Amino acid sequence: AQIEAGDARGAVSTYKRAHEIAPDSQPILARYLSLLNAAKNFSEARRVLQAALDGDPQNASLKAGLVRIEGESDGLDAGLAMARSFSSYGPYNSAFDIESAKLYEKVGRRQEAIGLVEKAIAAHPSDSYLTIALARLYTRAGAPAKAEALLKAGLKADPKNLVVHSVLASLYLEQQRYAAATTEYSRLVDDHPAAPAALNNLAGLYQRQGELAKARELAERAFSMSSRTPWIGDTLGWILLAQGDAARALIYLNFANLSAPRDPDIQYHLAVALHRVGQAGDARAILEGLLGSGGSFADKADAEKLLQELKRG
Repeated sequence: AQIEAGDARGAVSTYKRAHEIAPDSQPILARYLSLLNAAKNFSEARRVLQAALDGDPQNASLKAGLVRIEGESDGLDAGLAMARSFSSYGPYNSAFDIESAKLYEKVGRRQEAIGLVEKAIAAHPSDSYLTIALARLYTRAGAPAKAEALLKAGLKADPKNLVVHSVLASLYLEQQRYAAATTEYSRLVDDHPAAPAALNNLAGLYQRQGELAKARELAERAFSMSSRTPWIGDTLGWILLAQGDAARALIYLNFANLSAPRDPDIQYHLAVALHRVGQAGDARAILEGLLGSGGSFADKADAEKLLQELKRG
């Protein structure tokens, strides 16, 4: 609530207290560190991470967090030096190469980041975290074909790898290659029927194709597994709206908007649902706030059209 209200200082204080109460809670620690980094309070972030690492000295995730903070606070060379110091002890862990690559990319040295991960993956070809990191680097570098080839090679070695499958399917979705994305998500759901994100994205693809019954069944399965995830509630609500059940859709879309009140796609979907159930004033208020923010989102043109319609009465 403090974050949504713009009270960053209050949010930091609250998460500090929460971390003191539940020091072993990873979600609380992650959010607390995120707020400290956003506030550039690197000394406190370093202290918190080091205290956690003292209690769990083999935790590579905590060490990677220290590398990230060192790079943010003291620069590239300091971050790289810390990554090398961690990687010199114990068995290989790709987290340190991946964090080092992020540091290179952050200062505009993407090709060096790519070279570092390419070298690491040559030595550890079965490491799926390296595969994903390199694929994302290729994509950001404007080489999606290389990313696709790399991910496919990773799946050839490990055909049911959930994360690599998900990244490849997402790549197709980003490229608007909907047929390929549908095929990939279908394979993913067949191999991992309890993966709510995959079910949700496949539901959205079937909705796009007009197969609403199939889309709804998948969305309901996803929601039953992850009912607190706002974009999953949004997908189900949007599908119900497409089927003409605006009153029921409004339940899911209201929930999604409460959980993610600044998401423009959810706000637009909620405005459409409110309009359909006769709450034109509420729909107009949401659209005016959404479009007045100046942000961009997929259905912006449709949102503008609906707002003009509501203004005309």
